[in-house]
Amino acid sequence: MNNASYIIDVTLENFKQVILDGSMQQPVLVNFWASWCAPCKVLMPILEKLAHEYQGQFVLAKINIEEQPELAQQFQVKSVPTVMFVGEGQLLDKFDGMKPESEIRAFLKQHLTNPIDALKEQVKLLISGGDLDQAQNLLQQAISHWPEDIELQIDLARVLLQKNLATDAKLVLENLPETDKARPDVKGLMAGLKFSEVAPSAEQLIALGDREDSEANYLKAMSALLQGEHEQALERLLKLLRDDRNHQEGVAHKTLLEVFAMLGEGNPLVVKARRKLYTLMY
Repeated sequence: MNNASYIIDVTLENFKQVILDGSMQQPVLVNFWASWCAPCKVLMPILEKLAHEYQGQFVLAKINIEEQPELAQQFQVKSVPTVMFVGEGQLLDKFDGMKPESEIRAFLKQHLTNPIDALKEQVKLLISGGDLDQAQNLLQQAISHWPEDIELQIDLARVLLQKNLATDAKLVLENLPETDKARPDVKGLMAGLKFSEVAPSAEQLIALGDREDSEANYLKAMSALLQGEHEQALERLLKLLRDDRNHQEGVAHKTLLEVFAMLGEGNPLVVKARRKLYTLMY
């Protein structure tokens, strides 16, 4: 669907086609505005941005009340901006005046499913089902549509890490805005780059089988970290510390501290694991 099909200037001539008949097929967000209205000039780009983001789930119908006073009168518009949500020929909801983007998103969310949110849920299902290739493909396609969505890029880096594609993951993380690099989850993924260097491949993990020796426990812990199974990873590292404290010059203790930093000190798993670590060390 091209942009012209879901962002339309409405006049008396196309009013019935776009709003009355059109809303029988898909919802229509009607924005009444005027050239002299300062809030209208702020609101319009936000609505257009959301129309692009929703990729045609609704039509943005723009009505200039200076040029279309009959339509403004028909809808009983008393001030601008006024925004109406029309579905199946009926007025379902509305708001008057300027609203921040967050409130407009909440307004739309009452009536529509945000395609990005739906996609992210699909990605979660794919990851939980072990279909990392499809998750990666879906995220890369989504990023081409919504390059400004940082969460998609972070999700892609997480999937790449789980696939042991540390170089690709590093490139994604390094290209994030500096402010986002300071986020705890991003810092955690950056730490995960180190874990990916020593984590076993899928084939190596299968070869480990039921082994529970020190090296197997360490490698399985690294694999669990990449899979996001943090509780399992911490338990394995604590077990390794209890059974073989000096393995690889105390690698279990060092890695535990790195995982704590990756997850953040307020994480309940970290609080629980720190208590166990204290008991083991002292």
